Amino acid sequence: MKIGIIGAGDIGKLYGQLWREAGHDIMIASRSSDTREDAARKIGATAGTPEDAAAFGDVILLAVNYATVDEAVSAIAPAINGKLVIDATNPLIRVSGGGVERVIPDDAISGEMMAHKLPGARVAKGFTTLWTGHVEKKSDRDAPKVAMTLAADAAEDREIVAKLISDAGLVPVDLGTLAQSRPLDPPSPIWNVVLSADELAERVAVFRQEQVA
Repeated sequence: MKIGIIGAGDIGKLYGQLWREAGHDIMIASRSSDTREDAARKIGATAGTPEDAAAFGDVILLAVNYATVDEAVSAIAPAINGKLVIDATNPLIRVSGGGVERVIPDDAISGEMMAHKLPGARVAKGFTTLWTGHVEKKSDRDAPKVAMTLAADAAEDREIVAKLISDAGLVPVDLGTLAQSRPLDPPSPIWNVVLSADELAERVAVFRQEQVA
């Protein structure tokens, strides 16, 4: 599969490397030519601008800092009509003191917001609930044990994302449509916790019950 990765930070580099090792063709992009060239060299991928990577990929991974998400969306929008865009962003920004702050309303779901920003794309949500350091240590394509969540409105898109999660050495857990993807957003009981698929499913069930109550 040809995958265009928008963002050459930890998420883009890690999954780019894991997918390249699994046999996929990767182009990694960032606004900075030095940053994307360095990332591409480290993981054995091709470097390009966000516009290049969006045009290149059959699937696009959007993995930018949320503070720059609108700029990235603007850059890739002309090239992603009809394509699957996996939103790997978290609606958080850094604040003074070193902490982070959620920047979407409490009742909003970030995957649905991204689908609104990219109406021409097939938007999925994934690769958001686990710190890259955990993935780097726990990834195992031969005997995956650690769960990673996903959501998308179309079943065929969920199958593609699930395959990419498996190719990254993780166990895919399908949470349904974007409207059902609130557990993928912080704060939630599965966010940045190393869990098996069964443990994750149990926490999601409890979380959803609490949301309804």
